[in-house]
Amino acid sequence: MDELKKVSVDIYGHSYTLRVAEENIEKVIKVAKHVDEMMRKVVEQQPKVDFRDAAILAAMNISEQYFQLQHDYQNLLEIINEEK
Repeated sequence: MDELKKVSVDIYGHSYTLRVAEENIEKVIKVAKHVDEMMRKVVEQQPKVDFRDAAILAAMNISEQYFQLQHDYQNLLEIINEEK
């Protein structure tokens, strides 16, 4: 098993230290940056929202993006399979 490395990320002013495999460090940093950006977007649209609610709303937005991408992917697979 790979040795886990500590990596610190900041999400909306909060610092988190995570233990991850070395090959995943860049991905974890990228994910944390995306979460931070989504939380900031929520707060920009709703300035009075607290940290917890911003995190939940960001999670909802990220999940919506994920499901849309999943739907688009399935549609592309169907198109590819029709062309065979």
